[in-house]
Order: sequence, then structure tokens, then C-alpha cells
Amino acid sequence: MRAIIMNSVGGVENLVEKEVEIPKISNEDVLLKVVGCGICYRDVLARKGFMRVRPPVIPGHEIVGRIVEVGDRVPQNFKKNDLVASLIYIYDPKDPKCVEGRENICRSRVSIGEERDGCYAEYISLPHWILVKIDDPGETPPEAYSFAACVIGTLVRALKTIGKAVRGESVLITGASGGIGIHAIQVAKAYGLKVIAATRSSEKAEKIKIFNPDHIIVYKDRFSEEVRKLTDGEGVDYVIESVGGPTLTESIRSLRWGGKILLIGNVDPSPYQMMLGHLILRENSILGVMNSCKHELREAIDLLRKGFVKPVYKTISLDQDSVREAHQIIERGGSFGRIIIKP
Repeated sequence: MRAIIMNSVGGVENLVEKEVEIPKISNEDVLLKVVGCGICYRDVLARKGFMRVRPPVIPGHEIVGRIVEVGDRVPQNFKKNDLVASLIYIYDPKDPKCVEGRENICRSRVSIGEERDGCYAEYISLPHWILVKIDDPGETPPEAYSFAACVIGTLVRALKTIGKAVRGESVLITGASGGIGIHAIQVAKAYGLKVIAATRSSEKAEKIKIFNPDHIIVYKDRFSEEVRKLTDGEGVDYVIESVGGPTLTESIRSLRWGGKILLIGNVDPSPYQMMLGHLILRENSILGVMNSCKHELREAIDLLRKGFVKPVYKTISLDQDSVREAHQIIERGGSFGRIIIKP
């Protein structure tokens, strides 16, 4: 089969197209024909050596595929030709610390595309317990379910599971035109929240409008003052922070007293300094969000199937030049929505 191999950490030249063997499956595995494989900013960080990556490895953790082979001990509800989406990691179902709802942070989990082969390939072998069947994709194209776990499910976890957001509350979304941000607008609106979208690009702001945020802020360096004007001086209840260090201080200043930062992304892995008084004196919180669990993946699939979230993406072919270019586009913040490899 064709695959992109990351030979070592470093530049995009380390992403190399090769012919490799189709993976073998164990008794509890299924073999998937990859329908779509999303490219995530985390892939860029892994390639640059900031994640626990073990090259040579096939990158890619955003997976949707059709079952072509089933292991002997796979439950009967998984059958050939079923469309399934996957979590972005493999957890040990026998580990008592990997109970559902916390399997994303149990220590025994293994990251797909970093510690074991991922989906920049025509086929991938995965254990059945990390998969969720998509009985009816609805009007959403099958390949778009590739980022159900990594993007939509993570946003479900951020707003619903961790943030416990309530209809009518307000949320600021940073990096609103990116792969997380443009879908965060839609998930937040589906939950009945008032949405302020922040972007540095006036061109992308025009594209954001079709997703009906309540307000759009186009800024150069700062946006917190504008956020306060839009909230009668109070600030927002939540911030979906998809950028990280470059916008975090302004995001904290945009919160109401008692508000929460839901920290999903960080484009700059460098150490970050902050004034702790911003948190202490107004009892604000910064809450890390580590992708999604299985029940959040199920809800993400439901949001996509019912059309509450309209996926924003473009597809590329499974070849070395296209994948390298996609990494470069994502690294410089040039994408609008997601990029999906469609083998």
C-alpha cells in the first residue's frame, strides 16, 4: 500500500512516500480502508519533535475508514464495509484507570501516528474498542468524519463535559478561522451559546460570517477591550483558546469574573509567562482539554450527522508533495478549516 513515512523529526523533507505492506490484524483488530485522514497542527508539532513520537512512523491520527477485515474476537456489530470513526489514541480497556470518560488521560494510552502507525496511508489496523460505527453519515461526506474525535469531539468535551456551558452563556473563540475555531463556532451555536469569533484576517472574517457568530472581531494585537465592549463591560463566560501562548493573555483579560479558559490548542510550544493575579483576583480558571473520549466522539458524530456542524475542509491526495505542502500551509496558519488526505 502507499503511505507517507516520517523518517525522523525535523522539516517536511522527512515526510517520504513509500510502498509498505498492508498491516496485519490481531484477533481484536479491524483493518480499515482509509476514507479520510485529517491533518492536524499536532502532526506538525510531532514532525518537529515536540511530541512523544517514535520514527520511523506513519503519521496521522484523525481517522475514518471502512472495515475490510475483522478479527476473530471483534464484536459482531462490526462488519465488513461498515463506516467507522476512531479515537486518536489507543487505550487499554483492562487498565482500571482507563474507565470511559477518562480514557483520554490514562497513562497506558498510545498515540496513533506518533507512537504507532497512523492514517497517512491506504490502510490502517486498529483495535475495535476505540472505534464508533457511523450507521448513517447523513448529508456529511464520509471523509469529514475523520476529524470527529480530534476536533468536534474535543469541542464537545471542552464546552459540555469540562466547561459545563449553559444555553445563553457567552464564549470567545480565538483562531476562529482555523480547523478548530471554525467548528468551535458551530458547536457553540448548537449548544445555544452567544459567540464572539476573533481572527487576525479580514479576508477570513468574511468567510466566518456564514456560520453566524454573534460578533466577529478582526484584530492586530489586542482584542480584550472589544470583547468587553460587546459584553457590556463584563467579559465572556468562556474562551475556546485554540491558539495558545500568542493570544492567552488577551483571552484571560476577556473573561468575566469567574470565567473559564478552555485551552485546546497551542501553536507555540515555548514556555509562557503570565500574571497570576489575572486568575487569582477574579477567580478565573484555565482548564486543559485533552482531545475526546468515546462518549464525546459519539456526540460529535451525531452533531455532524444531523447537520448542526457543517464541516469545513479541503481534500488532498495521498502523495508526498501534497502532504508536505499541507504541513507548510498549516504551520504558517494559512488554512481555512481542515485539510483531509483522501487516499
